[in-house]
Amino acid sequence: MNPKSYAALFTVVVFVLAFVYATYTIPTEIALGAIPNTVDPRLWVFSLTYGVTAAVVAILALLAYRASRPLVGAGRHVMEYFALALVFYMLGAAATSIGLGSFIATGMSFNPAVWYVPSFAHCAPMAVMFAGIAPYFMLKFSYWMAEQKDPGRVREASVLAPLSILLLVTVSPMNWFGMHAPRFSLLDMQLKAYLLGILDPCPSLSLEVYPDIGIFSDGLLLLINLVAITQVIIFLRGKASSEKDPVRATRIKTVVLGIIMLLVFFLFNVFDTLAGGLTVLLLIGFVFMITAVVLLYLGVVTPEWYASWLQKRAKRAKS
Repeated sequence: MNPKSYAALFTVVVFVLAFVYATYTIPTEIALGAIPNTVDPRLWVFSLTYGVTAAVVAILALLAYRASRPLVGAGRHVMEYFALALVFYMLGAAATSIGLGSFIATGMSFNPAVWYVPSFAHCAPMAVMFAGIAPYFMLKFSYWMAEQKDPGRVREASVLAPLSILLLVTVSPMNWFGMHAPRFSLLDMQLKAYLLGILDPCPSLSLEVYPDIGIFSDGLLLLINLVAITQVIIFLRGKASSEKDPVRATRIKTVVLGIIMLLVFFLFNVFDTLAGGLTVLLLIGFVFMITAVVLLYLGVVTPEWYASWLQKRAKRAKS
């Protein structure tokens, strides 16, 4: 399939799974009712941070796509896969920003009066799925950049296998992304939701059978990025060392550095989750994220001013 077909396929998968997730989370949220929550000032900060990051990545993705239009053959595929990787990372950040923003606007975990407005519980799984798909495009892009058309089935499977697990875990009814888990009666064993236990015939026997497994989503997301990015780093470093053109070699090294920065971001994302979520660790991670995207853009698209600087640098090195 061509890059656009891959993008369409993955987009459909995300929205179908998001719809499935909504079919069993929305009824439960309606049963629980709207639960007021204090809007933590941190939510404003992180909603803005995710939004700014999404905007920066979107701009660079658009520039990369424009750069791909006059190209043909392998060069165009490099740009297209790179642009798609950025687009899916951008969609992940944008979904989170929308989710946090809608929560700030309503001040409730769930508001039946505006249930069509995306809430964090529905944006969060979409954000994780988009961010989990992006490394696949990064893997494809790296092989095209190194003048090989296909990573091979084994290498693709090493990313697609954990990605498949991530998609299932993300939309599992056990993954509530910080929402209030419903209580279920142990008497009828039909997993019938009760209104905060009020209608539970025997509250003392009730059990929250859906624990929060969000940490597994973040762990799998890190694993997918680690598997894909490690392969990309090893592959492109080998290509850079054998590249005779010093300008192209430096471009590849710039891409490798950007990919390393991207991996550091996901490490900080996991650290943030372990620390309780929305901490300063995540803000530090976003510094690496934006730095990574800029470096990747410079190495792949290579605007004229950067190409000129690399050429002058190469000439100075020879003299």
